[in-house]
Amino acid sequence: MPTTGRHLYGRQASSRSEQSENQLYPNLTGMDIEMSNLEEDRALLQKWKPIFDRFDVDHDGAIPLAELSSVLKRADNSIPSSVINEIVSMADRDRNGVLDFREFMTLVRTHDLAILYPKLNMMMRTAAYVVVPRGERNDVVRSGLEEYKCCPPPLLMPLLSLIELGVFIYYAIEMGGVGPNGPVPFKSPLIYDPYKRYEAWRFGSYMLIHSGFIHIGTNILVQVVLGIPLEMVHSWWRVLIIYVAGVIAGSLGTSVVDPTVYLAGASGGVYALLLAHLASLILNWKEMEFAIWRLLFFVILVGVDVGTAVYYRYVENVDTKVGYAAHFAGAIAGLLVGVNVLRNLQVERWEKVAWWICFAVYVALMAAAIAINFLWVDHFPPPR
Repeated sequence: MPTTGRHLYGRQASSRSEQSENQLYPNLTGMDIEMSNLEEDRALLQKWKPIFDRFDVDHDGAIPLAELSSVLKRADNSIPSSVINEIVSMADRDRNGVLDFREFMTLVRTHDLAILYPKLNMMMRTAAYVVVPRGERNDVVRSGLEEYKCCPPPLLMPLLSLIELGVFIYYAIEMGGVGPNGPVPFKSPLIYDPYKRYEAWRFGSYMLIHSGFIHIGTNILVQVVLGIPLEMVHSWWRVLIIYVAGVIAGSLGTSVVDPTVYLAGASGGVYALLLAHLASLILNWKEMEFAIWRLLFFVILVGVDVGTAVYYRYVENVDTKVGYAAHFAGAIAGLLVGVNVLRNLQVERWEKVAWWICFAVYVALMAAAIAINFLWVDHFPPPR
């Protein structure tokens, strides 16, 4: 955030107010960071500088008070908002509306504050888990992680799953029952119908339709398992963008590769979530535990699933009713969009290049799929 865009408050507080502040937080308003113990100072810098850099999103050496307060409120709702705002404001010694690194370290090292509000220290240390060097994590955040609370709770995937389950139950009642693999409500206005591509909402609404309780059970289980951890770290709106991008990419990809195939299920979104984990792994490679093994797991899982579907479809000529194109397209969308929207803990130069490459590739693929749907009329069945 440019300095010229901030509100500068100045030193307008009354002497009475300053005396009150000194009484409440003597160390916070009067403490300077003294370099008396070099080893201790180096350790503090190693532990807290990455956290400061993470909050300093525009890399101008300062954190807006409102942004830091918002992060602390999300980490724990047991401390009143007014208290958090007051604590952070007290650390802003020059009253310019932001914390520089010196003020930030003053806040971290204030012993009286840690005694009065120990959870504040815990919340800030919790953020360190994903940024400090692996060898220093245990002594920094072990106790904080044990007390970690999800606030607000990750509700996106459970809510989406309940909506999908509600639609499934509705059509199960309407069709007089449902089995493990069907029947499919082909006449539903929600299913992707290749003969009704002009009804554009079907490219997204098909995720609400499922072909049997095995289909919906598997999708709900996997998307909850994959989505909740992402939501806890990256917030709900980023996960929603990735999920919807995977769903739409799945239908567009299927329309191009299998132009006569109906499409139902949220597999495009589920695979987008799966590859979003891979995107997070790539962005935070140095900070991740067992990064190479996680990468191999994702590659093998996606490769086996898509490879099996392709083999049975084109080699054995067996109709497995698995829309592998939706899986594959959703996975690609999850990777490309994930690189663009997920949080990056420490931005490297090559990651900035990767960001633009992923953005360009995603836009190009989506534009090509949309153009094919509009312009290559003979490739698709006639509308009805």
